[in-house]
Amino acid sequence: LWNGAAERLVGFTAAEVMGRPCSEVWAVRNRTGCRLCGENCSPITSARKEEPVEGREIMIHTKAGRPMWLYVSTIVVPGGAPSLFTMVHIFHDMTRQVETEVLLGKVQSLLGREGTIPDGSMMSPPEGASPLKVLTPREQEVLRFIARGESAKGIAKALDISTTTARNHTQKILTKLGLHAKVEAVALAYRYKHF
Repeated sequence: LWNGAAERLVGFTAAEVMGRPCSEVWAVRNRTGCRLCGENCSPITSARKEEPVEGREIMIHTKAGRPMWLYVSTIVVPGGAPSLFTMVHIFHDMTRQVETEVLLGKVQSLLGREGTIPDGSMMSPPEGASPLKVLTPREQEVLRFIARGESAKGIAKALDISTTTARNHTQKILTKLGLHAKVEAVALAYRYKHF
């Protein structure tokens, strides 16, 4: 089913998307820019194993070429055999939320460490101010595991979550803090004694 709301949101008609793999319609990426869709993407792998498919944030380009962030929930409709199924994607626009989180992460990161103010003077982080305050309690917990050198698989096992969820938490931490790599997050965690 492809309704008018979906067409207005992303610009593609039902004829352009129905029955086609996601990877043929748009190049789906995550917050770090990695491609997500393909023959063995995590939703397809979960569906093949008859496991629930986790919702996720994705970035697509609309038919007009505009980048858009969507939150996608997936329902797997079984077919005549275990390897046969139809995936129904239900999505909504979350572009404004993602852009706000990225901006807030960058601002908070700037306020939490020394830097040059546009007028050329230096600023130091205020006593007790921590850029880690922008993180949810769960993200702070994940950051502690990252700082201890745990892998996504180890974090998932310790917190009783999926590896995909652990990776999603890691990406949200990096985005909110305006960082590009886990090593930067580890350094920040140690700076603020969050380990």
